[in-house]
Order: sequence, then C-alpha cells, then structure tokens
Amino acid sequence: MVFVVDDLQIEDLSEVYVKWNEMYLLSRSEKFKESDLENFQKVINDWGDLFIKLFQKISNSHLKFLKLHSWIYHIVDTIREYGAINGYTTETYESLHKTYVKIPYRLSNKKEVEKFDAEQLSREIM
Repeated sequence: MVFVVDDLQIEDLSEVYVKWNEMYLLSRSEKFKESDLENFQKVINDWGDLFIKLFQKISNSHLKFLKLHSWIYHIVDTIREYGAINGYTTETYESLHKTYVKIPYRLSNKKEVEKFDAEQLSREIM
C-alpha cells in the first residue's frame, strides 16, 4: 500500500502505520513482565527510527516534540515505576494550557511573550 501526504509519496508510511499499531496494542497491556518491557522498547525504537527517518526532513520543527521524546525514551521506565499506562491522559493539562495560556495569548498584543507569561502565571497563583 502506498500513501500520499501533501503530494509526497511515502512508500514506508504503511510500515510506520503497522509499527504504530503494534506499539499501541502493546501499550494497552494491563501487566508487564520485564521481557514484555524489553520487547515493547524494541518495538518503540523500531517505530521511532522509521518515523523520524521519514518525517524529520519535512517537519518544520525537525520532530522536536516533547511527547515523541517522552514516548521513545521514557515510557518504559515510567511503566516500570508506576505500572500500566492505560488510564493516563493529558486531557486535563491540555485543557488548562488552552484556558490559561493559549486563549489569553491570542487576546494579547503578542509582544514581550515571556513577560506576558510571567504576568499570567502570577495572576493565576494569587
């Protein structure tokens, strides 16, 4: 199967998709043995290597994404320390970020961003 993204044919995109599904299914496990975690890390690395190879050159940020970094380098250690990740969600924090950072920023003059952020934070704390 060949996918087309922005008129760019990427033959390996279907492989990235298959690897993502394999990784996702493993991430949904309720319990992990050490051998499961080692296999999970290998699957993550295989997916991550291919994903980065395919998309780094067309990404404006060169794939400098915190979630991508956290997934590839920290998720297995997180599972070791806290257990299965099935119930984890970032929805609350993303909603708070939208309410307290994005919306006020859009209403600002978009100048002196650091000063604006500090003022917003001090208002919310007090």
